[in-house]
Amino acid sequence: MSFRLAVLAVSLSVSALAFPCQAQSGKKMTVGLRIGANFSQLNTLEFQAPRLMQNGMPVLSGGQVVYDFFQSNNSRTTGIVGGVFVRLGNKVFLQPELLLSSKGGTFDLVQTGLMTQQVNVKFTTFDIPLLVGFRLGPLRFNAGPIASVTVSENNSLKEAFKQYTTQSIDKTAKQAVFGYQAGGGLSLLGLQLDLRYEGNLSDFSSVGFKTPNNDARFVGKTSLWQITAGFAF
Repeated sequence: MSFRLAVLAVSLSVSALAFPCQAQSGKKMTVGLRIGANFSQLNTLEFQAPRLMQNGMPVLSGGQVVYDFFQSNNSRTTGIVGGVFVRLGNKVFLQPELLLSSKGGTFDLVQTGLMTQQVNVKFTTFDIPLLVGFRLGPLRFNAGPIASVTVSENNSLKEAFKQYTTQSIDKTAKQAVFGYQAGGGLSLLGLQLDLRYEGNLSDFSSVGFKTPNNDARFVGKTSLWQITAGFAF
């Protein structure tokens, strides 16, 4: 199935779910804003990269390239997340969102003969969650898939937005990372409080980082806890 057909199938499913929900509620659609924080970490296999000199050439010892080793740890990186959501339905609802999200994590850089360093990695993504949920009074519970497109650390947000809105949908889909979100929230007089967990099902795009002696790129998975506050109109 092509990406366009998949989008069409999702759209039809959304309509089928939203119609009975709207029929039971006087308010057919809610639009709102969310902003908050991500507490993310990198979940990836250990890897190695050649140690580099200032001129970019690899360091040699005994005629062999010297490698540095990167090991993931349990530290979390704090980032900002924010965007808009649309909620269709009342007791049972469908909630697509468009978010700009800062994520990352830390590695331990183990260098032979040198002190171990902690390396911070950060990157920004455009996130599109599609959540299905239900209400119990003021409480909400929801879960669903999420597609993320990584904004390269060397590109501005303006350049990235231009790239992803002018290229074909199929090409953007191939660059996307797919995962899931699940959590709950509280709605009180328009105020929206949410707590979610997010995990990746596929590796995110190649991300790079630099240290004084290294310039490495890697792929991997992230996981995070997300806390947001917002307002529904």
